[in-house]
Amino acid sequence: AAVRSIRNNLAVPAVKMGNAFRRQPEPALYGENKTPVSEDLLEVGLLVAFGLIGFSFILIIPGIRGWERLWATVRVFVALWIGAVLLVCNFGYGWYTNTITTETQYKPYTAMEIHAEVGLHIGLRGVNITLLGVPEMQYGEQINYNEQFWWADPWAQGRIGFGRYAGRFNREFRAAQFRGVPYPIQWIAEYFTLDGEQIRWGRKFRLAGWYGHIFMWLGFAVYLVAAILATFTVRYTAIALLWLSIMMIMAVFWYGVIIINDPPLAIPFPSGFLTPQFGWSWGLTCATGIGTFFLSLFLLVLDYFFPRTTAQVFNLHRIAEDDIFYQEATPEAKEDEFGVSDVRASNRRRGGTVSRFRQTQRKSRKTTRSTRGHEEVSGDIALSEVKS
Repeated sequence: AAVRSIRNNLAVPAVKMGNAFRRQPEPALYGENKTPVSEDLLEVGLLVAFGLIGFSFILIIPGIRGWERLWATVRVFVALWIGAVLLVCNFGYGWYTNTITTETQYKPYTAMEIHAEVGLHIGLRGVNITLLGVPEMQYGEQINYNEQFWWADPWAQGRIGFGRYAGRFNREFRAAQFRGVPYPIQWIAEYFTLDGEQIRWGRKFRLAGWYGHIFMWLGFAVYLVAAILATFTVRYTAIALLWLSIMMIMAVFWYGVIIINDPPLAIPFPSGFLTPQFGWSWGLTCATGIGTFFLSLFLLVLDYFFPRTTAQVFNLHRIAEDDIFYQEATPEAKEDEFGVSDVRASNRRRGGTVSRFRQTQRKSRKTTRSTRGHEEVSGDIALSEVKS
């Protein structure tokens, strides 16, 4: 009896562990674990890519000697900074952004309110709306949402409504309603689905994003051309940087002009209005464009007044005046009675090339000239006697 009771006590925990996450005879079922998105994977990937290139260059810096170490470091990191700004700001959601902390309704058709931070982040390709509870756990739920709505690919406005021929933003908004996203996110996104009278915020931001991303891609193409020209010449590199700066300035200029709307975008909440302003992507692009503009002008001035010094900074070798080669035509060879030219024989006798042009290098003025034909010969008449 004692042994039987021990066996029963040992068997009870095993049965309870097997039935902990399931109801017999059904299989084990685990609850859904939702993890909010904290960072944009594309932006993080671009930053990591440029960071790896910069870190790889840092590893080879000790192998560069003299002042070239400093100039190479400046050239590489300036180029990486401009490229990173072009790509990260092109895909970033910081062109027009703002946040507000307020009491707001959490779910539709309920009176439950939460204290949260609501954020609106507008990029060139869409809108990112965030909802973060303060504190994060309220009413037994984790309030941390990040929803993204696109109007790009395709960039068409589409028909009014939410059908199959409507714009991408409207269709994604209707899908979010079916998923049951929190009410503040729906409330903000609905402002971009309206398109009538003076309420055309969605259309204005879509057009601004279209022209902005076109100028950013053109700037990136010019950036690649400038990187190639930097290995050959300074002047054309500066001109390419000048065009790059113009593209970046045009992107921020037209973005700021197109989004102008009357009335301006202001989303009401119980504690105030959520009014977005120009964000970090717009400001970073503008500052980098202006800085690149003055950098290009500085390089043009340096290359004009100090060409040799500027070439050394870019690790280029400028051809000196005494090292220029000229092409001089040799006299045409005469043909014999059979119509055969003797140019090969004459060139072979002179030890030259077969080409009718021969390369001669300009000699420096310090070269000692030959005195052949000027030496004195015994028996010659003196020049003074001839004049007399």
